[in-house]
Amino acid sequence: MPGRRTDRGLAPGLMLLGVVVWSWAWWSVAALTGQGWLTFPTVLLSLAGALGPLVVPALLLWSGYGDESPGAFLRRCFDPRTLPLRWYAGLAMLLLVFALVPVLLARGVAGLSPEPAGPVAFLLVGIVVGAIEEPAWRGYALPGLQRRMPVIAASLAVGAVWSVWHLPLFFLEGTYQQSLGVGTTGFWLFLAGPVAIAPVYGWLHNVTGGVVFAAVILHGLGNASRELWDPGAPLLQLGFEALLALTLTAVAWRWMSRPAPARSPAAGTGSPR
Repeated sequence: MPGRRTDRGLAPGLMLLGVVVWSWAWWSVAALTGQGWLTFPTVLLSLAGALGPLVVPALLLWSGYGDESPGAFLRRCFDPRTLPLRWYAGLAMLLLVFALVPVLLARGVAGLSPEPAGPVAFLLVGIVVGAIEEPAWRGYALPGLQRRMPVIAASLAVGAVWSVWHLPLFFLEGTYQQSLGVGTTGFWLFLAGPVAIAPVYGWLHNVTGGVVFAAVILHGLGNASRELWDPGAPLLQLGFEALLALTLTAVAWRWMSRPAPARSPAAGTGSPR
Protein backbone atom coordinates (compact mmCIF):
# COMPACT_ATOMS: atom_id res chain seq x y z
CA MET A 1 0.00 0.00 0.00
CA PRO A 2 1.59 3.31 -1.03
CA GLY A 3 2.80 5.42 1.85
CA ARG A 4 2.51 2.65 4.43
CA ARG A 5 5.63 1.64 6.34
CA THR A 6 5.94 -2.10 6.07
CA ASP A 7 9.60 -2.59 6.93
CA ARG A 8 9.33 -2.90 10.71
CA GLY A 9 8.20 -6.52 10.73
CA LEU A 10 6.06 -8.16 13.37
CA ALA A 11 6.63 -7.08 16.97
CA PRO A 12 5.17 -9.96 19.02
CA GLY A 13 6.69 -8.84 22.32
CA LEU A 14 5.31 -5.34 21.95
CA MET A 15 1.93 -6.74 20.94
CA LEU A 16 1.71 -9.10 23.94
CA LEU A 17 2.68 -6.30 26.33
CA GLY A 18 0.18 -3.97 24.68
CA VAL A 19 -2.69 -6.45 25.01
CA VAL A 20 -1.96 -7.03 28.71
CA VAL A 21 -1.71 -3.30 29.44
CA TRP A 22 -4.87 -2.51 27.46
CA SER A 23 -7.04 -5.21 29.03
CA TRP A 24 -5.68 -4.83 32.55
CA ALA A 25 -6.33 -1.07 32.49
CA TRP A 26 -9.99 -1.42 31.50
CA TRP A 27 -10.67 -4.43 33.72
CA SER A 28 -9.01 -2.83 36.74
CA VAL A 29 -11.34 0.16 36.48
CA ALA A 30 -14.27 -2.22 36.04
CA ALA A 31 -13.25 -4.13 39.19
CA LEU A 32 -12.99 -0.90 41.16
CA THR A 33 -16.64 -0.09 40.46
CA GLY A 34 -17.63 -3.07 42.63
CA GLN A 35 -20.44 -3.90 40.20
CA GLY A 36 -21.07 -7.15 38.36
CA TRP A 37 -19.28 -7.34 35.05
CA LEU A 38 -22.59 -7.42 33.12
CA THR A 39 -24.04 -4.44 35.03
CA PHE A 40 -24.27 -1.15 33.17
CA PRO A 41 -21.98 0.81 32.87
CA THR A 42 -19.38 -1.72 34.10
CA VAL A 43 -20.23 -3.97 31.16
CA LEU A 44 -18.79 -1.31 28.84
CA LEU A 45 -15.49 -1.43 30.70
CA SER A 46 -15.55 -5.24 30.65
CA LEU A 47 -16.13 -5.24 26.90
CA ALA A 48 -13.43 -2.66 26.28
CA GLY A 49 -10.92 -4.86 28.11
CA ALA A 50 -11.98 -7.96 26.21
CA LEU A 51 -11.38 -6.17 22.91
CA GLY A 52 -7.65 -5.79 23.63
CA PRO A 53 -6.56 -8.89 21.67
CA LEU A 54 -8.50 -7.60 18.68
CA VAL A 55 -7.61 -3.91 18.81
CA VAL A 56 -3.91 -3.97 19.75
CA PRO A 57 -2.61 -6.11 16.85
CA ALA A 58 -4.75 -4.07 14.44
CA LEU A 59 -3.22 -0.84 15.79
CA LEU A 60 0.30 -2.24 15.44
CA LEU A 61 -0.36 -3.28 11.85
CA TRP A 62 -1.81 0.16 11.13
CA SER A 63 1.44 1.63 12.55
CA GLY A 64 3.54 -0.51 10.19
CA TYR A 65 4.48 -3.40 12.50
CA GLY A 66 3.75 -6.07 9.94
CA ASP A 67 3.30 -6.57 6.22
CA GLU A 68 -0.48 -6.37 5.80
CA SER A 69 -3.29 -3.93 6.52
CA PRO A 70 -5.47 -4.30 9.62
CA GLY A 71 -8.44 -5.12 7.39
CA ALA A 72 -6.58 -7.91 5.58
CA PHE A 73 -5.37 -9.24 8.92
CA LEU A 74 -8.87 -9.40 10.40
CA ARG A 75 -10.23 -11.04 7.27
CA ARG A 76 -7.44 -13.60 7.54
CA CYS A 77 -8.46 -14.31 11.12
CA PHE A 78 -12.23 -14.55 10.67
CA ASP A 79 -12.91 -15.56 7.06
CA PRO A 80 -14.20 -19.19 7.07
CA ARG A 81 -12.96 -19.61 3.49
CA THR A 82 -9.35 -19.61 4.71
CA LEU A 83 -9.81 -23.05 6.26
CA PRO A 84 -9.97 -26.01 3.83
CA LEU A 85 -13.17 -28.00 4.16
CA ARG A 86 -11.39 -31.17 5.27
CA TRP A 87 -10.25 -29.38 8.43
CA TYR A 88 -13.78 -28.70 9.65
CA ALA A 89 -14.27 -32.42 10.26
CA GLY A 90 -10.92 -32.59 12.03
CA LEU A 91 -11.83 -29.64 14.26
CA ALA A 92 -15.17 -31.24 15.11
CA MET A 93 -13.36 -34.37 16.26
CA LEU A 94 -10.86 -32.33 18.28
CA LEU A 95 -13.68 -30.43 19.98
CA LEU A 96 -15.43 -33.70 20.85
CA VAL A 97 -12.20 -34.98 22.36
CA PHE A 98 -11.81 -31.80 24.44
CA ALA A 99 -15.43 -31.78 25.55
CA LEU A 100 -16.22 -35.43 26.17
CA VAL A 101 -13.06 -37.33 27.12
CA PRO A 102 -12.59 -35.54 30.48
CA VAL A 103 -16.30 -36.06 31.22
CA LEU A 104 -16.05 -39.76 30.46
CA LEU A 105 -12.95 -40.13 32.58
CA ALA A 106 -14.48 -38.24 35.50
CA ARG A 107 -17.96 -39.77 35.51
CA GLY A 108 -17.96 -42.84 33.30
CA VAL A 109 -20.29 -43.49 30.43
CA ALA A 110 -23.23 -44.31 32.70
CA GLY A 111 -22.99 -40.95 34.42
CA LEU A 112 -22.70 -38.90 31.25
CA SER A 113 -25.31 -36.18 30.99
CA PRO A 114 -25.28 -32.60 29.70
CA GLU A 115 -24.79 -29.81 32.18
CA PRO A 116 -27.59 -27.25 32.30
CA ALA A 117 -26.26 -24.39 30.20
CA GLY A 118 -25.80 -21.06 31.89
CA PRO A 119 -27.62 -17.93 30.72
CA VAL A 120 -27.44 -17.33 27.00
CA ALA A 121 -25.39 -14.20 27.65
CA PHE A 122 -22.66 -16.22 29.34
CA LEU A 123 -22.64 -18.79 26.55
CA LEU A 124 -22.45 -16.18 23.81
CA VAL A 125 -19.82 -14.16 25.64
CA GLY A 126 -17.73 -17.30 26.05
CA ILE A 127 -17.87 -18.02 22.33
CA VAL A 128 -17.36 -14.44 21.13
CA VAL A 129 -14.63 -13.44 23.59
CA GLY A 130 -12.79 -16.71 23.00
CA ALA A 131 -12.90 -16.08 19.26
CA ILE A 132 -11.73 -12.46 19.36
CA GLU A 133 -8.71 -13.37 21.49
CA GLU A 134 -7.14 -15.34 18.67
CA PRO A 135 -6.02 -12.44 16.44
CA ALA A 136 -3.55 -11.61 19.21
CA TRP A 137 -2.45 -15.06 20.35
CA ARG A 138 -2.27 -17.13 17.15
CA GLY A 139 -2.83 -14.42 14.55
CA TYR A 140 0.03 -12.08 15.48
CA ALA A 141 2.12 -13.26 18.44
CA LEU A 142 2.70 -16.90 17.54
CA PRO A 143 3.82 -16.33 13.92
CA GLY A 144 6.14 -13.55 15.07
CA LEU A 145 7.70 -15.50 17.94
CA GLN A 146 8.15 -18.78 16.09
CA ARG A 147 10.28 -17.09 13.46
CA ARG A 148 12.77 -16.42 16.26
CA MET A 149 12.52 -19.55 18.43
CA PRO A 150 11.31 -23.16 18.25
CA VAL A 151 7.58 -23.56 17.72
CA ILE A 152 7.11 -25.25 21.11
CA ALA A 153 8.87 -22.39 22.92
CA ALA A 154 6.83 -19.80 21.05
CA SER A 155 3.61 -21.65 21.86
CA LEU A 156 4.43 -21.82 25.57
CA ALA A 157 5.42 -18.14 25.67
CA VAL A 158 2.09 -17.15 24.15
CA GLY A 159 0.32 -19.49 26.59
CA ALA A 160 2.03 -17.85 29.56
CA VAL A 161 0.92 -14.35 28.51
CA TRP A 162 -2.53 -15.68 27.64
CA SER A 163 -2.77 -17.00 31.21
CA VAL A 164 -1.55 -13.78 32.88
CA TRP A 165 -3.93 -11.74 30.72
CA HIS A 166 -6.88 -13.22 32.68
CA LEU A 167 -5.67 -12.10 36.13
CA PRO A 168 -7.85 -8.98 36.60
CA LEU A 169 -10.95 -11.09 35.96
CA PHE A 170 -10.39 -12.74 39.36
CA PHE A 171 -11.25 -9.39 40.94
CA LEU A 172 -14.20 -8.52 38.70
CA GLU A 173 -17.55 -9.24 40.35
CA GLY A 174 -19.64 -11.95 38.74
CA THR A 175 -17.02 -13.54 36.50
CA TYR A 176 -16.25 -17.25 36.53
CA GLN A 177 -12.70 -16.44 37.59
CA GLN A 178 -13.92 -14.38 40.54
CA SER A 179 -15.97 -17.37 41.70
CA LEU A 180 -12.78 -19.45 41.90
CA GLY A 181 -11.07 -17.03 44.26
CA VAL A 182 -7.44 -15.90 44.36
CA GLY A 183 -4.76 -18.33 45.51
CA THR A 184 -7.12 -21.31 45.57
CA THR A 185 -6.51 -24.62 43.84
CA GLY A 186 -9.00 -23.55 41.18
CA PHE A 187 -7.05 -20.32 40.68
CA TRP A 188 -3.78 -22.14 39.95
CA LEU A 189 -5.41 -24.79 37.77
CA PHE A 190 -7.12 -22.10 35.71
CA LEU A 191 -3.85 -20.21 35.17
CA ALA A 192 -2.06 -23.42 34.22
CA GLY A 193 -4.70 -24.26 31.61
CA PRO A 194 -3.67 -21.83 28.83
CA VAL A 195 -0.02 -22.87 29.16
CA ALA A 196 -0.89 -26.58 29.05
CA ILE A 197 -3.10 -26.27 25.98
CA ALA A 198 -0.95 -23.72 24.09
CA PRO A 199 1.14 -26.38 22.24
CA VAL A 200 -2.11 -27.86 20.85
CA TYR A 201 -2.98 -24.47 19.40
CA GLY A 202 0.58 -24.13 18.11
CA TRP A 203 0.34 -27.52 16.43
CA LEU A 204 -3.06 -26.68 14.93
CA HIS A 205 -1.86 -23.32 13.64
CA ASN A 206 1.09 -24.83 11.84
CA VAL A 207 -0.48 -28.05 10.60
CA THR A 208 -3.27 -26.04 8.93
CA GLY A 209 -0.71 -23.82 7.19
CA GLY A 210 -1.10 -20.86 9.54
CA VAL A 211 -4.89 -20.55 9.30
CA VAL A 212 -5.97 -18.43 12.29
CA PHE A 213 -9.65 -19.30 11.80
CA ALA A 214 -8.92 -22.85 13.00
CA ALA A 215 -7.86 -21.48 16.39
CA VAL A 216 -10.86 -19.12 16.40
CA ILE A 217 -13.20 -22.11 16.07
CA LEU A 218 -11.37 -24.21 18.65
CA HIS A 219 -11.24 -21.40 21.20
CA GLY A 220 -14.79 -20.11 20.79
CA LEU A 221 -16.57 -23.45 20.62
CA GLY A 222 -14.21 -24.91 23.24
CA ASN A 223 -15.46 -22.27 25.67
CA ALA A 224 -19.04 -23.20 24.83
CA SER A 225 -18.38 -26.90 25.34
CA ARG A 226 -17.20 -26.25 28.88
CA GLU A 227 -20.53 -24.59 29.59
CA LEU A 228 -22.45 -27.57 28.20
CA TRP A 229 -20.26 -30.50 29.35
CA ASP A 230 -18.51 -29.70 32.60
CA PRO A 231 -16.51 -32.69 33.87
CA GLY A 232 -16.40 -31.19 37.35
CA ALA A 233 -12.76 -32.26 37.68
CA PRO A 234 -10.44 -29.37 36.76
CA LEU A 235 -7.28 -31.26 37.69
CA LEU A 236 -8.27 -34.14 35.41
CA GLN A 237 -9.14 -31.66 32.63
CA LEU A 238 -5.75 -29.99 32.96
CA GLY A 239 -3.95 -33.33 33.00
CA PHE A 240 -5.77 -34.47 29.88
CA GLU A 241 -4.95 -31.25 28.00
CA ALA A 242 -1.31 -31.47 29.05
CA LEU A 243 -1.14 -35.10 27.93
CA LEU A 244 -2.65 -34.20 24.57
CA ALA A 245 -0.15 -31.36 24.16
CA LEU A 246 2.78 -33.65 25.02
CA THR A 247 1.54 -36.28 22.59
CA LEU A 248 1.16 -33.84 19.70
CA THR A 249 4.55 -32.28 20.50
CA ALA A 250 6.25 -35.67 20.50
CA VAL A 251 4.58 -36.77 17.26
CA ALA A 252 5.42 -33.48 15.54
CA TRP A 253 8.78 -32.92 17.25
CA ARG A 254 10.63 -32.51 13.94
CA TRP A 255 9.15 -29.10 13.36
CA MET A 256 7.94 -28.25 16.89
CA SER A 257 11.61 -28.11 17.95
CA ARG A 258 12.70 -25.55 15.37
CA PRO A 259 11.60 -22.08 14.22
CA ALA A 260 8.83 -22.04 11.64
CA PRO A 261 9.49 -20.41 8.25
CA ALA A 262 7.89 -17.03 7.64
CA ARG A 263 4.70 -17.12 5.63
CA SER A 264 3.22 -14.44 3.42
CA PRO A 265 0.05 -12.73 4.72
CA ALA A 266 -1.92 -14.58 2.08
CA ALA A 267 -0.86 -18.01 3.32
CA GLY A 268 -3.79 -20.31 3.84
CA THR A 269 -6.30 -17.93 2.25
CA GLY A 270 -7.18 -19.90 -0.82
CA SER A 271 -10.59 -21.22 -1.67
CA PRO A 272 -11.88 -24.20 0.31
CA ARG A 273 -10.77 -27.61 -0.89
